[in-house]
Amino acid sequence: MKKVLINALILIFIVGLISGCGTLGGIGDNIYFATSKKKLETAIDSLYAQHPENKILQEWKIFDTWSASGYDFLESRIFYFSNPDEMYYVTFVGDSTVLADTGKIGIGILAINKGNYKWLLDADLDSKEEKRIEKRFDNEIISKLREYTKVRTWKESSW
Repeated sequence: MKKVLINALILIFIVGLISGCGTLGGIGDNIYFATSKKKLETAIDSLYAQHPENKILQEWKIFDTWSASGYDFLESRIFYFSNPDEMYYVTFVGDSTVLADTGKIGIGILAINKGNYKWLLDADLDSKEEKRIEKRFDNEIISKLREYTKVRTWKESSW
């Protein structure tokens, strides 16, 4: 019983962090789209279909340990990049009420992986590396999603 209570308190704490900040902290700013989550998901599906190089490689799937670590409650996508090889764990920002908003949806980079079992968070990166990651995400993913959704986007701090 004591173990169940401790686990419940930990879960409540994590949910509080997520609903308060949108994510567990993030790399760079969150990007918001003036559209619904469903339309953004459709745009992400289009991106994967037209740019399969951004889908997680089969041999990198072993590093996708988020569900096994208890984070399967986060609504997320993984984007893969080459040169340098890395993948970004990107989450939808907000609680269930925010995610249900049909006029605004945000996404943000929660962590990156460079081909091993260690996911790097914002605290693991220096500002130069964080800016490089944010610029790459903007240029290679956000720009395409903006094309597919045909809506306005803006940035907000992930803090």
